[in-house]
Amino acid sequence: MVSPKSRQRLVLEQVAARYYLRRDGTTAFGENARRYYVGVADYGYRAVVDGGGRGRGVVLLGNIDENIVPPGGGTSGAAGPPSGPCRPARGGGNNEDEEAILTFLGGGSSSGNRTRWGVVDDDDDGFVASDDDRANLGIVSDATTSSSEAQDVVGETNIDCILEVASDHLSLGKNDLAFRAYRRAMKVAFADVISVKNKLVEVKRRQENLDPATADLTRDEERRFELSLLKVASRVADVHNNMGVVHEMNRQYEKARSSYMDALDVYHNTCKRFEENDDPDVDRTKKNVERMTLACNSEQQRKALHEKAAGIAERIEEGMNSERRKILLNEVVATLRRALDLESETIGLTHPVAAGTLIQIGKYHYEMREYDSAVLEIRQAITIFRNALGGNHPQVGKSTLLLASIFERHGIDISPRGTCKDDMELELYVDALEPLKATLGEVHAEIGFLYAKIGYLYGKKGDMSLSLLAYKASLKAYGEPSSNDNNIDVMSIWVRIAENLTGLKAWDEVLVAGHRALYLLRRSRNAIFSTELPATTTKKLQIRITSDTYSGTLFSTLQSLGQAHISLSNYALARDACSESLQLAWEMALSASKANAENEALTASVTRVVRALKRLGKAYLLEKQYAPALECFLPSLELLRSSKEMESTLDCASVLGSLGFLHLKLKKYAESSNFLRECLRLYHKNGEFHEVRAAGCIYQYQVVRRFHFFLTKLPLLLF
Repeated sequence: MVSPKSRQRLVLEQVAARYYLRRDGTTAFGENARRYYVGVADYGYRAVVDGGGRGRGVVLLGNIDENIVPPGGGTSGAAGPPSGPCRPARGGGNNEDEEAILTFLGGGSSSGNRTRWGVVDDDDDGFVASDDDRANLGIVSDATTSSSEAQDVVGETNIDCILEVASDHLSLGKNDLAFRAYRRAMKVAFADVISVKNKLVEVKRRQENLDPATADLTRDEERRFELSLLKVASRVADVHNNMGVVHEMNRQYEKARSSYMDALDVYHNTCKRFEENDDPDVDRTKKNVERMTLACNSEQQRKALHEKAAGIAERIEEGMNSERRKILLNEVVATLRRALDLESETIGLTHPVAAGTLIQIGKYHYEMREYDSAVLEIRQAITIFRNALGGNHPQVGKSTLLLASIFERHGIDISPRGTCKDDMELELYVDALEPLKATLGEVHAEIGFLYAKIGYLYGKKGDMSLSLLAYKASLKAYGEPSSNDNNIDVMSIWVRIAENLTGLKAWDEVLVAGHRALYLLRRSRNAIFSTELPATTTKKLQIRITSDTYSGTLFSTLQSLGQAHISLSNYALARDACSESLQLAWEMALSASKANAENEALTASVTRVVRALKRLGKAYLLEKQYAPALECFLPSLELLRSSKEMESTLDCASVLGSLGFLHLKLKKYAESSNFLRECLRLYHKNGEFHEVRAAGCIYQYQVVRRFHFFLTKLPLLLF
C-alpha cells in the first residue's frame, strides 16, 4: 500500500506529466497558458510568439540584461525574450508609469482612477489616512522644509537669527556648524559693543561743552546708551557661555572652562553683574566654571577608568568559557560604574557624558543577558540625552533604536505585564523617527528602513491603514521612483504593499504597486541571489526578500496581479499573469518533489499549484472559455484529493463549486448537482464563516436540481 506522503508526490508528478510537461512547448491549458506576463508594454518585456501564434512563453527567473534561457537548458519548451538587451525605462516604465507611481505615493488621484491616499476597496468604503495618522508617523508634505537644514550665517548681521541657527545646529549634534555660527554671533556682538561705546564717548564729549540746561538732556541720552551697552555686553557673555557648551559637548573641558570664565569676566567687569545680587545668569556661569575645573582635574582619572574597561573587554573572546566570560563582563561593568560615580561627582549625572557611560553599561548587561538592567540603564540615558541635548538630537534617536532592538529580540521576557512586545517596539521606533529625520533628513536609507519597520509592526497589529501609510513613507524616504532599481529593500517594500492591498481588495492600487514590485523582482534577481545578509541582521530579514523566499514572492505577486485583472475584467492580462504564476508553481512543486522535501513543504508547493490553477480557471470561466477552464479545475481537484488533509479544505470546496458552476454552464446537470452537493458539504464542515459562499452554492444547486428534474421527467409525462 502506498503511504499518503508518497501518494501525494506520485499524483503531483502524474498530473504534471499530463498537463504541464509537454515536449513541444505547449500545455493543456490553451495557447496562452504559458505567456510571459507584461501588464504594461513599456515595462520592457514581451512574450515570444511563434509564427503559428502559439505562446512559447518565457522563463521568469532569468536576467533581463541577457538572453533569458529556460531552466535545465530549455527542456520544458520555454523560450526567452528577443535577443539583445531588454532593459526597461528607469522606474519600471515610461513617464506615465512614473507619474502613476508618484500619484500612488503622494496620495493624489489620477484621471479615470479611484485611487486615493490609503486604500479603496470594491465597495468604495475604503479609508483615507487622517492628518492625525500622518502626524503620528512624522509624515510631512513635500513642501515642508525642516528647520534643521544647514543655513549659511556668513554675512548675517542679525544676532538673534544667528543664535537661532546655532541653537538648531547644536540640537542636531552638528557641533562644528554650531561653533562656526557662535563665532559669527560673537563678531556681530563685539561690533555692537564697539558701536555703542563709540556713541557713549561721543555723548560724554558733547556734554562737556553744553550749558547746564542742555546737559541734563544729554545725561538722559548717556544713561540710555549705558543701558544699551549693558545689554549688548550681556549678549557677548551669553555667546561665550554658548561656545563653552559646544566645547563641553566636544569634551574639550579646558576650552569650555576658558569660555565660561570669559563670560563671567564680562558679567563682572562690563555688565557689573555679580553673584551676591542673585543673578541667575551669573550664578549659572560660575557653577559652570567650577564644574569644568573639577572635570579638568578628574579627566585623567576618568579617562584611565574607561581605558581600563575597554582593555578588559578586549580580553573577551568568542567561544570563551561562560564563567570566565561572565567574570570579565562583571569586571568591565564594575570599572564603568566607578567611572560613572566619578562623572557624577564632577560634571554631574545629568551630563551627556554620564549618559554615554550608562549606554556602555547597558550594552554589557545585555551581553550578560541581564535584559531588565540593560533596559533600565538605556532608558535613563535616553532621558538624560533628551533633557540635556533636546528631543531631536541624534543621540536620542540612536539610543532609542538601541532600546527598540532589545525589545525586538527579547521583548517577551522584559515587556511589562499586560504589554505586548510589538507595541513596545513600535512605540520606540516611532519615538526614534523625529530625531533621526531631523538629523538625516526626509530622504535617507535609514529613515526608509525605520518607516518599513513601523509598517511591518502595524501590519502585525492588523492596522492596515497605518501600515500602508508607513510603507509609502518608507518608499519616499528611499527616493522612489528614482531610487536604485537593484535596491532589495525598496523592492521588498513594494511587495509588502502589493500584498496588503490585495488583502484589502484595492485592485486599482494593486496594479500600480504590483507592476512596480514585479519589475523590481525581475530586475533584482541577481542582486538577491548574490547577496548574503549577516546572521545578525534579523530586523531586515523580517521585511526583506531573500533567495529562499524569492520564488514564492514572485508567485504571490503574479497571483495578486492576476486577481486584480480578473476583478477589473482585464481577462487577457489576467490569463497571462496567472499562466506565468502557474508555470512557476509547477517548477517549485516538481523541484520539491525531486528533492524529497518534507510533507509540509510538498503540501505547500501543491497548494500553490492548486491556487494558480484555480485563478487561471476562473479567468477562462469568466471569458466563457469552458474547455480550458475545465482543464484547470480538474487537475486542481485531483491534486487536492491526493492528500487527506487537503481534500477537506476550503480550497477543495472552492474548486468543487467552480466545477459545479462550469457544468451548469455546459448543461451537464447531473455532474453539476454532484459537485455542488459535495461543495456544500465541505463548506458546512468548515464552519459558518463561509455561509455567504455556501448560500451561492445552494442557489446554484437548487437551480440545477430543478433543471435536472424537468429534463428527466418531461419525456415520461409526454409518454
